[in-house]
Amino acid sequence: MNRRAVVAVAAVSLLAILAVAGGLWWTARRAARELTSSQETAVDLGDLVTHVREMSRLETVAMHVMNVSTITQTYKYVPKSLGDDEITLYSEGDVIAGIDLSRVQQGDVWREPDGTLVMRLPPPMILVTRVDNAKTRVVHRNTGFLRRADSGLESRVRLYAEGNIRSEALRKGILDTAARSGEQKLGAFIHTVGVQRIRFERSNDAGTSPR
Repeated sequence: MNRRAVVAVAAVSLLAILAVAGGLWWTARRAARELTSSQETAVDLGDLVTHVREMSRLETVAMHVMNVSTITQTYKYVPKSLGDDEITLYSEGDVIAGIDLSRVQQGDVWREPDGTLVMRLPPPMILVTRVDNAKTRVVHRNTGFLRRADSGLESRVRLYAEGNIRSEALRKGILDTAARSGEQKLGAFIHTVGVQRIRFERSNDAGTSPR
């Protein structure tokens, strides 16, 4: 290889080395800039409220409850063995609670000076209470010797059992669980639209139960 060729190869090699070094320097500088520079994402609060409201009723927790309920009909001056009508029902049911996000208004969402998004949520509520008919049965029925069994007593004890199932779920704290789970699920959704910091506040209104 003559001297001119050697010089050409050396020059090309040098240029290649400089190009690689320059690329590495530029990449390192960009990475350093991204690490040291804050990023800000603009979020339209009105659009965010619209998206949240479109989620409507957010079911956040379900609780399975077992219950034994008894209804007894008696007559004041008639012995039980003659005039009573009594029914005992074993029932199982499900209670579903969550948050009605359709109630979120524009004034319920705002930004703090430090950029934190604050959202005031409606109170958690029981959305559904239902008795599992496949697992519900009459375990005892006693009718007095001198009376006819009340044909509507079983329907009434089922309604009574449904109310007891709901009350038991409330006693076990289903609404608090629904609120915490709702905040977690809603927070995960809001993070996807670019919000980094969010804080939830709960309305002081009492939760309602549509059914």
